[in-house]
Amino acid sequence: MKAKFFFLTFVFIVLSSVLSLADVRDSLLNLLPSSTGEEKVNLLFKLSEVTSGTEEALKYADDAISVAQKINNKLLAEAYINKGYALSENYMDEKAIEVFHKALDIAQKYGYQKSILDAYKGISTSYYYIDSFEQSQRFTDTLLQKAIKLDSLRYQAYAYFRLGKIMQEKGNGDSALAYINRSLQLRKEIGDWKEIALTYNGLGRVYFDLAQYDSAISCYQQEVRIKEKMGDQPIYLAIAYLNLGRTHIALSNFQLALEQYQKALRTFESINHKEGIATCNSGLGMIYENLSQSILATDENETNFRKALGYHKIALNLFHELQKKMEEGQTLQNIGNVYSRLATNRYVARFGEMWEDSLYKIKQSDILTDFDSATVYYHKALSIFNVLKEEGEIAKVNTNLGSIFSWAREWNKANRYINKALQLARKNKLLYETTAALYAKGESLYRQGNLDDAELAFIECSRLSEKLGLKETLRYSFERLSRLYEQKGDLVRAYAYFKKAVRIKDEIFTEKSQRVMAEMQTKYETEKKEQQLLIMKNQDELQKSIIQRQKLMIIGAIIGSFLILMVALLMFKMFRDKQRANIILEEKNALITRQKQEITDSIKYASRIQNAVLPTSKLISDVLPEHFVLFMPRDIVSGDFYWMTHKNEKVVLVAADCTGHGVPGAFMSMLGVSFLYEIVNKENILQPAEILNNLRNHIKTTLSQTGKLEEQKDGMDISLCVIDKSNQMIEWAGAYNPLYQIRNGELIEYKADKMPVAIHLNDFKSFTNHEINYLPGDTFYMFSDGYADQFGGPEGRKFMVKRLKRTLLEIHQKPMQEQREILEKVHLDWRGVNNDQIDDILIVGFRV
Repeated sequence: MKAKFFFLTFVFIVLSSVLSLADVRDSLLNLLPSSTGEEKVNLLFKLSEVTSGTEEALKYADDAISVAQKINNKLLAEAYINKGYALSENYMDEKAIEVFHKALDIAQKYGYQKSILDAYKGISTSYYYIDSFEQSQRFTDTLLQKAIKLDSLRYQAYAYFRLGKIMQEKGNGDSALAYINRSLQLRKEIGDWKEIALTYNGLGRVYFDLAQYDSAISCYQQEVRIKEKMGDQPIYLAIAYLNLGRTHIALSNFQLALEQYQKALRTFESINHKEGIATCNSGLGMIYENLSQSILATDENETNFRKALGYHKIALNLFHELQKKMEEGQTLQNIGNVYSRLATNRYVARFGEMWEDSLYKIKQSDILTDFDSATVYYHKALSIFNVLKEEGEIAKVNTNLGSIFSWAREWNKANRYINKALQLARKNKLLYETTAALYAKGESLYRQGNLDDAELAFIECSRLSEKLGLKETLRYSFERLSRLYEQKGDLVRAYAYFKKAVRIKDEIFTEKSQRVMAEMQTKYETEKKEQQLLIMKNQDELQKSIIQRQKLMIIGAIIGSFLILMVALLMFKMFRDKQRANIILEEKNALITRQKQEITDSIKYASRIQNAVLPTSKLISDVLPEHFVLFMPRDIVSGDFYWMTHKNEKVVLVAADCTGHGVPGAFMSMLGVSFLYEIVNKENILQPAEILNNLRNHIKTTLSQTGKLEEQKDGMDISLCVIDKSNQMIEWAGAYNPLYQIRNGELIEYKADKMPVAIHLNDFKSFTNHEINYLPGDTFYMFSDGYADQFGGPEGRKFMVKRLKRTLLEIHQKPMQEQREILEKVHLDWRGVNNDQIDDILIVGFRV
């Protein structure tokens, strides 16, 4: 791949917005007919510059050469140099080198020193862009010698910068830093702020490659400050925001990264820059993928992972459209990562934090099936990287595939993929990829029972992680070593590494918080200092005026000073009082925050209990292989619930919506599950209407509902069916919530009774029992009202049942899990970023 694409600064080479470039071009074309001689050549130079990257630019460059040939050789050399850059911007660097050599021959023959320097600069740049780094270095060395001889600081600065980039490509980071820092020093002497910003960008990239992320952030922040101060074009500012956000991601500062990527996305969308939009969506996907605060927050993690998928798929489509193969491959890999995390998240929901130890209970084939989507996308990414010969990316994909096969106990494949990843990472001196591969190797060896080799891998991984400052990986390595030594019976070492892991975990939390606060404090102090300087300047001017005009008013000045002193003392007293008040307020805020966190933790724990009583996807799949459940609580816990049991060769399936949402709704849902279990499994009632009648009686009795006006009318709306596969029949009853059946492209709606499962004016009536004969391939849907009631769309209206019916008719023939993904995407697109979810959402679909 071309070196010019190795970082975002070189990906987006844009001179201005499309509209302003068109205006400049038109103005220049209007001047062209009346111009002659050298003036005409300069106009053609400018036209080739503003149309850079197009065939039109090459035409203007050729016209400039034709005119210059009739004037003088000095102008002709400049015209050839202009043509070389026009070719380079059109990715025709081999031809550009030939043209630069023509310019060099003319300039050397007639002694045009500036053109000689420009020609060497162009040749070295084009060789760099086609990855011919030895040739680029040879011509850059010559350029540097000539620039030193001519005492040209500008060309010396360029040469040092180019040598730094060449050293970076060769993997010599220390030399790269030395050369680019020398370039920065020279550019500061010159005072060229545009080039200084570019140099900070180059330094940031080198530090990033060396995994010195704090130094990279410092450089990128300098770049942003300079560009904001200069009022640089939005496109360049957006690129700077992206660089800063990308580095925050590497340090797991996801909230700070989110801020930078959102700034960049708004800019790119305003000028319809597709590649920028794609890159921002890719970054936002990575951020949402890693926003998890706890592995046990499975519902929250599921939501974030689904958001990440949405962003990554937008990026994938755009990169594919733009034929950006490298970025397309990286996005395919990112999608594979998200699908892998979705699979592990389901295991956490099922088995808890120690889910990895529970994988031995699952068949190998089932594990591979769960990771099938991830594996498919990893192989797609690998195909692209193999063509591009991107060994660093190949190493990442091999590590991920090795981990999957390790979980599935396919040891030969796991070892093959992980060892290849480690070999490539070490060969290319990719330290981050090396730590990832070492960790995966340790995990796999540990599961295979090879504790000695696993120990070596984890120790090497921990040392390298500590060197690179990768505290997350360091923490996990310490945790694994603690478990490993415990298994070996070395309890002293096990406890020592356990304490190390806890210490690192605390440091990570503290550092993340402090980093955010430090960013905010730095911004505040900078603004405060600028205000103070302005005040001091004004006070100085005022003092001079007082001295000149009021020499005879010494007594007044003394009185004024005394008054100022009194005011200062008063302000100091007020400041101290305010400080005391702030301390009291901070203590109260801390107490409130701690109490809120305790409540939130309790609710999250309640969510785990609630999820535990809901049937797992595996349990439902055993009796209904083709099904999906779209379950999206509005809060941590949900008032909607679904339930399933298999009794007497019949399947009882329920989708219910309890009064309220959040904690009150969750209490009702737990009552519902408990009562349904008792009615169906203990009382052996299998007719839907009778189940609802009994459920209503249980709720009325438990909640002491007698019909008084002041009583709460808590209850639930419900759709309940009993599937009899042997007779190809479904019995169904509903309270407010209907049942949809789709057969041969036609939707049949079964109306529910207009009363809840609770106290009601008509609660003396029985619920209606419906008998439905079905054919193979019929699809059924049960749901709560949350999906249809969601506000959104361009006019901020409800989604409505009519639109839901139309959506189900469009997708009913697709695989059930794909239907779930489509329904979730439709909901998220309808809701948009400006509307909150207003209710719990539940849709259960199955095909018989």
